[in-house]
Amino acid sequence: MDRRDHGWPVMVSAVLLSGAVAAAVAAATLRYGVEPAPGIASVRLGEMAAAYTTRAASEGRTAEDVRAWGAALEAALRRVSHRHGVVLLPARAVAAGAPDLTPEVEETLAAILARRRAEGGAPASGDGR
Repeated sequence: MDRRDHGWPVMVSAVLLSGAVAAAVAAATLRYGVEPAPGIASVRLGEMAAAYTTRAASEGRTAEDVRAWGAALEAALRRVSHRHGVVLLPARAVAAGAPDLTPEVEETLAAILARRRAEGGAPASGDGR
């Protein structure tokens, strides 16, 4: 292969990427053309994860406990996002102006974990605080 042939893979990738972006924009336009676009809110995910990690390490939590906490966190984020009609972003990604829903995510996370413990599910502790 000579030197001129090396540009084709890059060009094909660029065309495919631009097509994918155009398709995503078109799909979003169709979806949000009918219903209002979601707002933006922030969550202090780094703080929540650091607090849980520190607590889990000191309590000797298992990998299964950590996975259960992560799954519960995802569920809490999804519920809060849906409840408020917003896209949740890490607080560090938001410069200013978006409401911080961290306390509500922590409360929802604690409720999910408590329900799972009551149902005999994974014994993961930690309410995200």
